[in-house]
Amino acid sequence: MSASKRSAAPPEPAAEARPGRILGTAGHIDHGKTALIRALTGVETDRLPEEKARGITIELGFAPLELEDGTRLGVVDVPGHEGLVRTMVAGATGIDLVLLVVAADEGVMPQTREHLAICQLLGLRRGVVALTKSDLVEEDVLELAAEEVRELLAETGLGEAPLIPVSSVTGAGIAELRAALARVASLPGDGRARRGPPRLWVDRVFEARGFGAVVTGTLLGAPLQVGQEVELFPAALRARVRGLERFGQRSAQLEPGGRTAVNLQGVSHGELSRGMLLSEPDALATSAGFDAEVSWLPHAPPAGPRPFSVELLVGTAACRARLAPIGQPVLAPGSRGLARLHLEGSRLPLLPGDPFVLRGFAASPKAGATLGGGRVLDVQPPHRRRQDPRLRRDLEQLAGGTLPEQLLVHVRRAGFAGRARTDLRRELGLSAAALEQQLAALSDRLLCAGERVLERGALERLMERCQETLRAYHEREPLRPGMPRAALRGALPENVPPPTFDAVLQELEQQGALERVGERVRAPGFTPRLSPRQQALAARLRAEATRAGLEPPTLREWRAALDIPEEELRDLLAHLEREGSLLHIGELWFDRAAVDELRERVVRWLEEHGELPTPAYKELIGTTRKYAVPLMERFDAEHLTVRSGDHRRPGRALRRS
Repeated sequence: MSASKRSAAPPEPAAEARPGRILGTAGHIDHGKTALIRALTGVETDRLPEEKARGITIELGFAPLELEDGTRLGVVDVPGHEGLVRTMVAGATGIDLVLLVVAADEGVMPQTREHLAICQLLGLRRGVVALTKSDLVEEDVLELAAEEVRELLAETGLGEAPLIPVSSVTGAGIAELRAALARVASLPGDGRARRGPPRLWVDRVFEARGFGAVVTGTLLGAPLQVGQEVELFPAALRARVRGLERFGQRSAQLEPGGRTAVNLQGVSHGELSRGMLLSEPDALATSAGFDAEVSWLPHAPPAGPRPFSVELLVGTAACRARLAPIGQPVLAPGSRGLARLHLEGSRLPLLPGDPFVLRGFAASPKAGATLGGGRVLDVQPPHRRRQDPRLRRDLEQLAGGTLPEQLLVHVRRAGFAGRARTDLRRELGLSAAALEQQLAALSDRLLCAGERVLERGALERLMERCQETLRAYHEREPLRPGMPRAALRGALPENVPPPTFDAVLQELEQQGALERVGERVRAPGFTPRLSPRQQALAARLRAEATRAGLEPPTLREWRAALDIPEEELRDLLAHLEREGSLLHIGELWFDRAAVDELRERVVRWLEEHGELPTPAYKELIGTTRKYAVPLMERFDAEHLTVRSGDHRRPGRALRRS
């Protein structure tokens, strides 16, 4: 790919046998970073004509560095001048250790301080200091420069970093610098977490003749493979990996932790831009705002209580945002706290733990325009007031908790609604398999109801509410055999989704605390109860229905005769139907014994004659059309009879018998 790019393109990072480490430079303009990288690696990282003419780095440069002990580093040479700090932050994405460059003849300068502040804000705690141009100064000046640097680093995470005087011209100190880099790179543990899907923040886009679109960046997360389908966020562009390179060497698969060039198939060069993120399809959630842990630099003005406008730099993306402190009215200079960042007109594909930098719109002599930075805690924050103590508590748990603890926070705060598996996977950067593994390990705390995940504490509260609602219903409606399932669902909070409700019923049924009968639910062993008054009314209804036979009273006639409300009358009639005394046909309640006797007569007629003419049918019933028609239609519905013109023939129920 890189060979077919115009001659200004540098080689892309080479394939490595194991996950690589990234070394990033930091320091003031013209302090010799690029010359030092050339002395270490033999690679010229200035690639643009303007860079070569002016002798400064404008865009990121890359080079491989192989050390004597076999350690392989990918070197990111970032620009030093204040106007391109965005590029410096982009270069810091994925960096494992930093090479801070300070010229001995000038000492600490404004961009030295700002780059160092950015390194601290991005969580870079490992590094080496190169005191360049040491051949241009006397020994006492060199010692003063070294003392100034140590004083600057004393209160930072790089306070113990080795300091090596070097000269890129004479080669003095280069061997010692290489040895120091090898020692720091070999320290146990990896300070830069790389779990989750493959992620590559795009810092360059070009078109390679004969190959198509190419993007470059530092690969984090999982490996990338040729043929793999990918998505470019937040543009929702789908593509396929046509080829992979690292330092000009092609590979079928590349591990995270190194500079990577990706040749894409299915998208054009014009659709791509710096600031996009390449990952797996549907692997991430794009966010219009996020909650974060923020460090505010000592020189920065107080932020709050109103939203504070900043420039947000994360990965290779940059956008305007508004910062609002959480749990406190103001983020004071030199303090750490929690804050919500609202993006202005942008969405970003972020994950918890992603580092970011915040800049203002006026430079200071101590750290340029950098105001602070921090790390993302929650990419889909809940709609809560910023002073809500529950919000602060949840964020503190997200900041210091393990992955299972973070997962519990996300599910617990959703309450009765629970969380969708898909949303949890995207927001935490987990594969489907990894999420299921975490959920299985938390099965005593979480319940999976279809696609949704619910905290068992919320489930227990819902179960209690269902049981209380059911008890109240039985007290209020003692005649009814149970509560309609839909009515019980409607009695619960609106944010309870159907799968969660189903899970609640299933759990109650398994525990023997609830019975389901068709579309009704009831308490175990519940049977409808009649008061003495209702028992007397029911006895009267039975007797009247028996006397009426196949000519029962209408509902209105029943109501007038008994002088009771229609709803109570219907409940009594339904109760008598359930116990077997009455049969509800159309809008009438017939004596069941009378209907059964009629059914036997119809069967005998059909067995003797084969068919039943309508006039004979009416005569057999022995009543008016008002009662005969619903009875005839009832037997048709039972498949006892089948209407054929003016006749009834045996239905399939009779034929089977």
